[in-house]
This record gives sequence, C-alpha cells and structure tokens, in this order.
Amino acid sequence: MNNHYLKKVIRPFQSSFTELENKIADYLIQTTRNLATCTLDDLANEIGVSNSSLYKFVRKIGYNGYQDFRVSIATNQNTSTNPYANFFPNFQTIEKEDSPHIIAQKVLNANLYSLSNSLEYLDEEKLTHILESISHSKAFHFFGVGGSSITAYDSYHTFLRSKYWCNYISDTHLQLSVAHKYTKDDCIFLFSHSGLSSEILHVAKAIRETPAKIIVLTGNAASPLCKYADEVILVVTEEAIFRTEAMMSRISYITIMDILYVNLMYLDYDNNYQSLKQLRKTLSSRKILQTPKD
Repeated sequence: MNNHYLKKVIRPFQSSFTELENKIADYLIQTTRNLATCTLDDLANEIGVSNSSLYKFVRKIGYNGYQDFRVSIATNQNTSTNPYANFFPNFQTIEKEDSPHIIAQKVLNANLYSLSNSLEYLDEEKLTHILESISHSKAFHFFGVGGSSITAYDSYHTFLRSKYWCNYISDTHLQLSVAHKYTKDDCIFLFSHSGLSSEILHVAKAIRETPAKIIVLTGNAASPLCKYADEVILVVTEEAIFRTEAMMSRISYITIMDILYVNLMYLDYDNNYQSLKQLRKTLSSRKILQTPKD
C-alpha cells in the first residue's frame, strides 16, 4: 500500500534527488510499515542507508528533524489521496497495441487527473494569503522561458480582462532590461517547471533587488528559484513516454492561474466588471458585421 501522504510530500523534491535519496524515497512511499513507530536506527537499517543519510533526507523534504517526521506521519498517514485517483487510470498504462480511441480516453483521463490534482499543493490558507498579497498590486507581469512561456502568455491574456495593468515579455534580455524598474505596486509571476532555467533565475535575481512581489510557479520545491519568491505555488504531475511532466502539468498551471484570476475578479467585482465590459466593447468593434438575410 502506497503512503499517499509521503508521496505528496516527496514528489516536489524528486527532481533534485541523488541515487541514494531516490532509494530512500522509494522505500518510504512503498513500505507498508507504520513509519511513525520506527526509530531512526531501525528505519535506516531496513532501507540500507546510514542514519545521517536518512536524517539529511527528511530535512531536505521539509521536516525539522526525524522526530518532526514521525509526528507528521502519525498525524497525516490516514490522509485521503486524490478522490479521483481511482477513476482516472495512470497515463503510463498506454500500450503500443491500444487503439486510437483507447489512447484518446487515456490521454483525457490523464488530463482530468492533472486537473483534479491542481489544488493538491494550494490549500485554502495559502490561496487566501496569496490573494491578499497580490490584490493590492497595480500591475501584473508574466514571464517564462521555453514551454513555460506559453503558460505565461496564456495567463497574461486571461488577466487582461481585469482592472490590473498587465505585461508579457517573451525575450529574456528584455525581461532583464526592465527588471530594475519594478516597484511595490508590481507583481511578477515567474513560470519554470524545472525551476532550473538559468534565464529565469537571472531575471528573478534582478527583480528581487526591487520591492516588487514575486510569485513563482514551479514543479521543483528544491529549485533555487524559490529563494527569490514571496510565494511559491507547486505544480507536480507524473511524467509519461511522449509527454514530459512539463507538458502534462500545463493544464494544471492554467487552472491555478484561472483560480487566481476569478478570485481576484470577485474581490473588486465592480471595477473588474467594468474593465471586462470595456474590453468586450473594444473587441466587438473588430468583428465583421453580418448583413441580415431577406
């Protein structure tokens, strides 16, 4: 029986694990033992690693020490996993012999599962805190590189409907060129699924020297990008052949940004509605008028 609570805790750090750390992670997720009752010596011996290696591992995944790890396990080990997990088969079950329609069903199920996981790392307290933090901004900026730039652009397009001034820059050189100009009224959303892109790290470092707020969306909790952020939103999914983790998580990123957008719109309903109304009016003038038929 998988330890779903520990899988949720471990997964965001997995891309930064060494071979030894992956060994520890696999054991902790797959074991049927009650880890809350295991001493450090017992568990380390059973996994086949040193006490110090196991202790460093639990610290790396966010615990203050081994005792904190045990208490957390005892408190959360019965936490339910995603309630939709049993309804959406794993994307990796796709076989070469599957028909096009079966593959279509499995891809859809994988995307539905990603959607159902969107709030896995964004609980009510964190969401409320982020909304309070960014709602006082006057301008939103959306930056990403590679595949993440697509999510940044989609978010920019969505937030244009709000009362906030919005900006999207795809070129890293230009992102750096304006980084020093941001003020406390600016909020910058940085997208990087790996959290390791040197370009976005340079941009984050430059922006951090200003009073602007930085919201990082990433799939890597151990990313150096996180240290520059005021808030970090984790987006974690499984990887499958022909579809990288970043591709499969894109729908989750877009969903999370939609959640932020709708919440912000309702926080100042009247002004945001007027902005949306004006945008629709402006865009309607671009539509081709159809002559009614006799």
